[in-house]
Amino acid sequence: MYAILTAAIVAAGLCGRLAWQAMHATSHQGRVAFGVPAPPPESTDAIAWQRDVMASLDESEHASAAGDLSAAEVAVDRAESIVTAARLDSRKAQPEFFLASLGGLDRIWSQHPDNDLLFQHVTQARIELAALRSAQSGTPDDAQDPAASIISPEPPVLAGTGAAGSDGTATGTAKPDSKGAAAKVNRVSIAAPRNIAEDSTLDPRTLGGNYLDATLMPETAEILLLLGKRSLVDNVRVENLTIAGASQTLDGIHWSNVTFIGTRLRYEGGELELQNVHFIRCTFGFSTDDRGARLANAIALGETNFTSE
Repeated sequence: MYAILTAAIVAAGLCGRLAWQAMHATSHQGRVAFGVPAPPPESTDAIAWQRDVMASLDESEHASAAGDLSAAEVAVDRAESIVTAARLDSRKAQPEFFLASLGGLDRIWSQHPDNDLLFQHVTQARIELAALRSAQSGTPDDAQDPAASIISPEPPVLAGTGAAGSDGTATGTAKPDSKGAAAKVNRVSIAAPRNIAEDSTLDPRTLGGNYLDATLMPETAEILLLLGKRSLVDNVRVENLTIAGASQTLDGIHWSNVTFIGTRLRYEGGELELQNVHFIRCTFGFSTDDRGARLANAIALGETNFTSE
């Protein structure tokens, strides 16, 4: 009887302790779930994909140093695909990410600077970083009203709508400038390429407006066609314009105070001059040679000036 009584007392004590532990665990879980705010999902995702890019670049660097170029190319291609997915998913990245990524690409290529195939893979990743930088340029309002994307300095204000020529029509809209005054946006829409001869300048005066709208053209169609040799000696200048839509080859033109919006930009490695040129939501088809790599690098870093002669 004494043994039975002792066992009953011990069992009751154990049950009481287990019940107390269960209540303590439940209350502790409640504090964790409701007392500590979880980080925003967007910031967690952004850190994750950037971390994956850097991990792939590190893997590529180690493989390149070990002489396994096939593995290095596969890893850098993986980093490029992650950047592409981030761009298509409208992810954002800080300037530090671009600096770190481009530095990683530099280290990968520096292991074998004479290997053309590795250089092409690395350059293609640079081009995709440039597209990511362009994709996050501008403001949310730009998507609704492309005319609002004209970047300072403002193109000259024209008194009227002007003549657009046989290939386009001009319309005028107003946008408040940084000082609150109405800045006239004269939009010229074109449905076919426009030819540009040697020793000529395309600007608001010659175009008949300061906004060249090529969104009616096919995405692969060239906006401006040069009649010369696509060399800077042809002295073709495009100045003080916003250009939207379609495609454009950059070679052989002096570009000054120009903003491209949603344009497919081509660069074939020729002579080129960019002065205060901005790219908003543009994509790039650049040559994977040294000049294409330098231009992609400049855009990815947010630079607006570039010269290649």
